[in-house]
Amino acid sequence: MMLKKLLSMILKIILFSVISLPCPDTVSALQKPMIGAQISVLEGDNWLACEEYFLELKKLGYNTIILRVFHNHGDRFHGMVKDSHRKHIQEGVYFNTDRAPVISDILTPACKNAQRAGLKIFAWMTTLKANYNRSSKPQVLSFNENLGTITPENNLLDPQAPENIDFLKQLFKDLAAYPIDGILLQDDLILRHNQGFERQNHTIVPNPKDIYRLKGRTHTEISAYKAPFHNWRRQQALKLQHLANEIFTTCRSLKPNILCAQNIHYELLYNADWGRDWFACTLESMAASKADYLMIMAYQERIRRELELPFEELSPTMLKIFKNGLLNEKERIIFKFETPNQKGSRQERGKSIASLEETCQSARRMGWQDIILTPCNNLKTANFIWRLQKQSSIASHQ
Repeated sequence: MMLKKLLSMILKIILFSVISLPCPDTVSALQKPMIGAQISVLEGDNWLACEEYFLELKKLGYNTIILRVFHNHGDRFHGMVKDSHRKHIQEGVYFNTDRAPVISDILTPACKNAQRAGLKIFAWMTTLKANYNRSSKPQVLSFNENLGTITPENNLLDPQAPENIDFLKQLFKDLAAYPIDGILLQDDLILRHNQGFERQNHTIVPNPKDIYRLKGRTHTEISAYKAPFHNWRRQQALKLQHLANEIFTTCRSLKPNILCAQNIHYELLYNADWGRDWFACTLESMAASKADYLMIMAYQERIRRELELPFEELSPTMLKIFKNGLLNEKERIIFKFETPNQKGSRQERGKSIASLEETCQSARRMGWQDIILTPCNNLKTANFIWRLQKQSSIASHQ
């Protein structure tokens, strides 16, 4: 009798343990890094070429694509857009909506092809530049250093205006209705150091003289910032993040499992003061984000150019960014890197390839498993993931 009870108890423990364990599919999904290809232009001029490209991306080890679904004036059109559309619509979106000009519904077939290839698809969409209908919506107010006056920024939506917030929520709701896996907010959800003023009772708030040190013959050139400027920027950062969070909440209300991501400028993790002063982005606002992923634009070639670094100083600079990432939101951060420059001399191209390899190896050593390469508009650029898999042992998740 005692043996029977003992065996029964052991069986219950075993069953409980098995039931409590997550299923293998769940475990692999949680552990699988994102290996992403960010596509600014689908170069193929037909959908068969697109489908083949997605299948090749999967074979190379990618599991996610991030596709541009907005079109600003001067951008390259996706390859399959008809000439007639290119002539008549110079800016707009690549999904169906009543809230912006539709160049062509690229997203529907792109979703089908991505699903057939076994790839997740994120729709990459603009925010403050999305007023493509040019309707009379409140615009960002900026301090014009040439004139010394406050002027509206043409076609840049004021992120604090309730009607603009509602407009963007409805636009992204139309986007979330597609069979996409996620959305990515474009890097235009920022305010430059001279942007974001408000009119309150016919008065400009804050007064530029209260936040800037002005110089020049007309005393209109910004030479430095006064103490109140930094507090103003912190408030702006939180307001911008509030708008992002409103967009995420709207998308999740329609599709609870949609993944939400936003672009973050590398400056925030390199020098937090730069992120605050130049873009109105702070570590506090980043922590307040409701995004699933915080995608850091750690474009190594751009960083080297902007900081005027010799090649040998790029590695410690990237290391600093990676270390600061570990200290801030490390569970949600994903780093994006540039595909190597294919122009210039053979030596310059070699250095560009070497900088990507070294950057990815450094990230890998710091424990960063996810990687997104951009732009990946064709197999020539996308193929670099294979080289990185070999050099950095990035796992290929088919």
